[in-house]
Amino acid sequence: MNIYLIRHGEAEHNVDRFLMAHTHDSQHSLTEIGHKQAQLTAEFMKEIVNEKSVLFCSPYLRTMQTAQAIHSLLPEQVSFFQNPLLREWEFGNLYDFNNRTPEAKKEFKAAGQFYFRYQNGESLADVYLRATMFMNTVLERAKQQGRYENVVIVTHAAFIQMFLTFLMNWPIESLEKFKPVENASVIKINEADWDYQYEKIFVPIVEE
Repeated sequence: MNIYLIRHGEAEHNVDRFLMAHTHDSQHSLTEIGHKQAQLTAEFMKEIVNEKSVLFCSPYLRTMQTAQAIHSLLPEQVSFFQNPLLREWEFGNLYDFNNRTPEAKKEFKAAGQFYFRYQNGESLADVYLRATMFMNTVLERAKQQGRYENVVIVTHAAFIQMFLTFLMNWPIESLEKFKPVENASVIKINEADWDYQYEKIFVPIVEE
């Protein structure tokens, strides 16, 4: 069973992160470039995904918009499900990058990126747990049933990183070099010789 991890297209907060101070992260829409990226990724996925496939996505607006663009070009037999385990790393209900207290900065430095938990939000460790839960429940069940040859997952950069960290058994220290994958890029994961392998197979290029 092939797994395809896809990050959403460029969203409003990717251009202006200060929007997060007054608009909840789940409501950020794709930009014009983001819609074009999603369409390019949809065209790419159309060529490699057959009817024995299923699509899961985060319930956030930007991932839904990206997933809908992809799903519209896939065979009509392909099922499409939302799953909140796939949501973005939560920084809190509203997060103001201009209002980070000295206490929070001190805690972040002491705990480190992986263990620091944002007020009313999550740590990366929490996202890691969600990634393991999705793998060990949803994907393992799909694998055991043998219904699908391909699983397409439209989600967020932090979730993708934690999912790969779990599957590849990467050390937590390696996350200090974490760089988000490109918007609307596609990572393919498959299993060979009882081990997982991954490869970035597509990055959409939008000419401005």
